[in-house]
Amino acid sequence: MLKKIEGLSPSISIEQKTIHNNPRSTVSTVTEIYDYLRLLYARIVKSYCPRHNIEITPQTTKYILNLAYKNPKTLN
Repeated sequence: MLKKIEGLSPSISIEQKTIHNNPRSTVSTVTEIYDYLRLLYARIVKSYCPRHNIEITPQTTKYILNLAYKNPKTLN
């Protein structure tokens, strides 16, 4: 017999209504925090090249053109 449970956070009860006619709507889209979450994750997430596992960082136009002129195969 279970007597006590500790460490559980309170749950949130949501009633599903057809506020939007989109079946893909979520709590974040209905409460309009979705756009803010997108901005937050776009700023804090680091992108990596799947082929070389190197972090993708901003490069200047001059740097990219120098690479292209040195080795045209790098554009592929």
